[in-house]
Amino acid sequence: MAEKDNGKINVGVDLGTSNLLIYIEGRGVVFKEPSIIAIDKATQKVVAVGNEAAELVGKVHDKVEVIKPLKGGVISDIEMIREILDFTFDKLLPGGVQSIHKLLLCMPSEITATEKEAIIKLGNELGVQRTKIEEEIKASAIGGGINIYTPIGNLVIDIGGGTTNIGVISLGDVVLSKSTKVAGDFFDKQIMHHLKDKHKLEIGLQTAEKIKIKLASLVGDLPCDEEENVLTYNAMGRDLISGLPRMAVVGAKEIRKIMLECFESIKSTLISTLEIMPPELSGDLVDNGITITGGGALIKGVREYFEEIVKINVKIASSPINAVVDGTKSLLKIEREHYYGDY
Repeated sequence: MAEKDNGKINVGVDLGTSNLLIYIEGRGVVFKEPSIIAIDKATQKVVAVGNEAAELVGKVHDKVEVIKPLKGGVISDIEMIREILDFTFDKLLPGGVQSIHKLLLCMPSEITATEKEAIIKLGNELGVQRTKIEEEIKASAIGGGINIYTPIGNLVIDIGGGTTNIGVISLGDVVLSKSTKVAGDFFDKQIMHHLKDKHKLEIGLQTAEKIKIKLASLVGDLPCDEEENVLTYNAMGRDLISGLPRMAVVGAKEIRKIMLECFESIKSTLISTLEIMPPELSGDLVDNGITITGGGALIKGVREYFEEIVKINVKIASSPINAVVDGTKSLLKIEREHYYGDY
């Protein structure tokens, strides 16, 4: 039941580097916006959170600060995480954070024990005594349609905003995991560097992300329009030589080259993970294959790219961006610290 005896509800949160997703029992996923907050420097009051704050990136004056409290899978500003959660819960729940019975926060695997303690303390200070942290890779496996509670090895590649996590899961928990900071944000920065070097044009992160979404691919045919013309993107920015506004036409072929260079690191991380997998679990992958979650799963040709590397079946989760927050639905129901078996 979503409603508790005291009228409170359970809430699952995917606190990712790029996006904040919130699941409320009985209502589903009710929030899916960038993990960004804008603060008035003078009053320290919240100006905007999520989409509204993202629109301010690179466009604010010195009286307003736009902050991303997680960078590269690492917490850079825990107080801003508090502000984001408090502000968002007030908007989503009639009684704000006081309406929450149990709060499950999914965090990157890289956060330290000290950071975990700080997040638990933060939940308690917000008024939620039942605050728990779970690894994103575990939640994404469940959200990706995997039954992790059996003694069978499953491997998940979660390509997020700040990090790409690769985890092996069996008997309801993570057996081993590796990660690299090569992920969505890194792709954007490499696109920015490319336009500076090749086109002598300086663009912002938002423009780089739009280029990535439209043109990124790894193998197979390049992204095309309905008439089979290879896609291009008209990038607007500042000319590095004249300092004046200018447009440059970016092609899908040059973006593929950037993406392939970026994915070399992810490829190396995957291979090193496979090399240290227990042989019995490794053998399970022949039948189970590999599942890809996260925003990076939407890159054209990503499934075929990994299949060529591992020579086994690779599948994309049905809703890769929502996989972590979808996984919280199951994890919120588990009361025991360790659990496996049928639900």
